[in-house]
Order: sequence, then structure tokens, then C-alpha cells
Amino acid sequence: MPDNLTEKWQRQDKQPISEKVRDQIVKPPPLRERLEFAKRRLNEEIVQLGRISDRLSAKDKALYDQLVKAYAEHDTAKANSLANELAELRKVESKTAYGKYALEKAYTKIDVAKEFGDMAVAMADVNRVLKGVSGTLSDFIPSTSNALGEISNMMNETLVSFSNISGDSTILGPTSEDAEKILKEAAAVAENRLKDKLPPSEELSQ
Repeated sequence: MPDNLTEKWQRQDKQPISEKVRDQIVKPPPLRERLEFAKRRLNEEIVQLGRISDRLSAKDKALYDQLVKAYAEHDTAKANSLANELAELRKVESKTAYGKYALEKAYTKIDVAKEFGDMAVAMADVNRVLKGVSGTLSDFIPSTSNALGEISNMMNETLVSFSNISGDSTILGPTSEDAEKILKEAAAVAENRLKDKLPPSEELSQ
């Protein structure tokens, strides 16, 4: 985290009178309150993705059982249809796992931010993660995607205010390494979970 973010908010005694008057009129954005709000909303979406994941897993098992029965009865047409349906379902399961993991990491990043500058950086990183997750889930779970979009908009407004007041525009720059790392880790987790489930044809042929 750049040291200057914190330092800029520790120079009040050195500010000119005009700037002090301005600061009294235009208060710094309530980052702590916004972060607490974001944490609550993120937790709601994490819980929701957990519920969706459980329902998908239950449906996965039901479809797989039907697929096994179709193979046992040599009903090739039905087996192929169920296999295709199961394959599409597992894509959604993978996307859900991706979103849940990324949001959990984003929540943790906000939760550990204590200093003012740390909060701003955490909010910027998490905002980038939310945009990535929202885009991934838009076609599969639009309700969660829309909710994340609302949280992201709130964060973006706060960051713009922070940037205008602090004079630091870098906070609005391109995706940071931390945000990229979270998204890459989430993608790896989702991919591994999908690989853990053998394709029906391979498993049933054994």
C-alpha cells in the first residue's frame, strides 16, 4: 500500500487555513461506514451463493443418479441428454464456486483494513474484484450480479470522492496485482472443483 495515502491524512497541522476551512465544509468520505456497509452486503451475497451452490450440488447428484440409471437401462438417447444437462449444470457450479471464493477473499481484505489509507486501497481492490465477479455471474445468477453491481457503484462513488479530496488519482487506476491475484485464485479453485468431478462417461465406463 502506498505510504502517501496515509500520510496525506496525517498533515492537518501543516495545511493552509483555506484547506482547513475546505475540509470542514467537505468532509472526507466515510470510508469506515461504507466499508461496514459493503461487508454486510458482501456477506449476504456470499451466503446466497452458498445456498445456490448447495442447491446445484443436490441437482447434480439427482441428475447423476438418473444418468447412471439410463446407462444401466441402455437408454443411450436419455443418457446423452442427461450428460449434456449435467455438463451445463457443472459449468454453473464452477462459476458459483468462482464467485463465492472471490467474494470471501474480498470480504477478508476489507475486514483486515484498519488504517484510513488501507481502507481506501482495500475498497479500490475489492471494487475491481466485484466488477470481475459480477461480469462472470451475469448470465448465470443475474440477481447476485446486480447486487454486486450496486455495491460496486457505491464503492466507486466513494473512491471518486476520496480521489478528489486527497488529490490521489492512482486509487482509480487499472486493476491492481492484489485484485488480479484474487480473481486468478478464484478461477483456479473453480477449475479444480470441476476437475474433481469425473465426466460421467469416464466414470461410468470404469
